[in-house]
Amino acid sequence: MGCYMTKNRFFNFYIIFFFVLVFFFGIILIHYLGRNFYSSGAILLSAVLALSGALLNLVYQRRTARDSNSLSFQHSLLNDQHYLKYLSCSVSAFENRHNFPLKMFATREYSKTPEAQAIRYVLNTWERAANAMRHGIYDEKYLYEAHKSMVLHFGVILREYVNEKQKEQISFFENFSWLVLKWSIRRDSFEEKITKKKLKKIFKELSKIKSGTLLK
Repeated sequence: MGCYMTKNRFFNFYIIFFFVLVFFFGIILIHYLGRNFYSSGAILLSAVLALSGALLNLVYQRRTARDSNSLSFQHSLLNDQHYLKYLSCSVSAFENRHNFPLKMFATREYSKTPEAQAIRYVLNTWERAANAMRHGIYDEKYLYEAHKSMVLHFGVILREYVNEKQKEQISFFENFSWLVLKWSIRRDSFEEKITKKKLKKIFKELSKIKSGTLLK
């Protein structure tokens, strides 16, 4: 929440600074052009300020809606009893992976088990959220600060299941995979520059994937 408030303060400061800057340079320009252009210059400056205000208002409305959507998602996630129950079930399935591999839950034979249902629910929750982030509906950086550890953890422990599902159809959990890779890179946990460069290249290619097969 602190990061959210700080970001909003900076945004409001930039808006005020922008208008002061436009007004200041407008006055200087009118003065430089001379008295013959005072009237037309004032009209032009007013028009520029009005247009800038309209454009900034649209940007502010979109930003406000995105922030509101992000907070709403976070609130609903914390109060979703089904999600919390399935989260616990998914963790239990992972802990039992040596006795029963997670990829087995991706097969038809075990697709209706409680564990498979739990894993799908958790992944679908973040698949929808990742899709919303990619389209600017949610504030991706804000959610990163709040949920990065959990999402990256699930990206690792459920990768076996995701890989198995993507053999069936490559677009399964595409947005979730994108989110895990992007947040892994942002976390800057890779000490070697070469490794980080390779990951960025993979991320770039992954962003282009819509259909077909994953790059080998």
